[in-house]
Amino acid sequence: MGTNRSSERLLLAMLGFVVQPLIITLDDIDLSLISALIGLAVTIPVTYLIVDRVVARHDRKKLEPVEKLAKERLRSKLGVGFLTTFLITLVIDITSAVGEKKSLSKDLISLHIEKLKGAQSDLEMLLGVYNNVLDVRTTHLTSSIILFIEHLQEDFEYLSQIYPKPPTKVHASHIEDIILKTVKLTKEELQVLGTDGVQIRALEEWLTNYTKTRVTPAEPREMVEVSGKHQIG
Repeated sequence: MGTNRSSERLLLAMLGFVVQPLIITLDDIDLSLISALIGLAVTIPVTYLIVDRVVARHDRKKLEPVEKLAKERLRSKLGVGFLTTFLITLVIDITSAVGEKKSLSKDLISLHIEKLKGAQSDLEMLLGVYNNVLDVRTTHLTSSIILFIEHLQEDFEYLSQIYPKPPTKVHASHIEDIILKTVKLTKEELQVLGTDGVQIRALEEWLTNYTKTRVTPAEPREMVEVSGKHQIG
């Protein structure tokens, strides 16, 4: 009996030790809070990053058809369907006028101005509508083409103002240089858009050779300010 009581006392003492509640201090609470905050600080950014990537991937897939349409419309506007052919026409008209020492007709000048305005407006509209799906390079090239088209528009408006005087060799050379710059940008953008513009490359080659071989104007190079405040001379 004495042995059993001793065993019972020992067992009760052991149970009391096991079930004895742990004392939680303020330091323990602080450490727990700090650990939890560290866990959140690491987990939340990673979670947001994963979510952002999933959303971005989903958005890109949704926008792929829109991007394809944007590129098709730009190729159509810059290619032989419009701008390339129009730039060829401008080159022929301005070089012929200088060679024959005669003015372009008033109607033809007005037609070129309207087409230049239309080209500028159309490209600006495409940029505005599809800006969120076009890459930075395409947007930059299109914006640069728009600026040169506006420049050409101002040059032809000046021709309209001085009509019936023919363009001077200085003015014609200036227009040819601006057309060449526009052609180079157009060729580059068509390549970016995945189109091998045979006509625009041929025009660039011809204009480059022409501007290299043309006779430098011997007439006085007086600076003339045209509409838009850019100068010729």
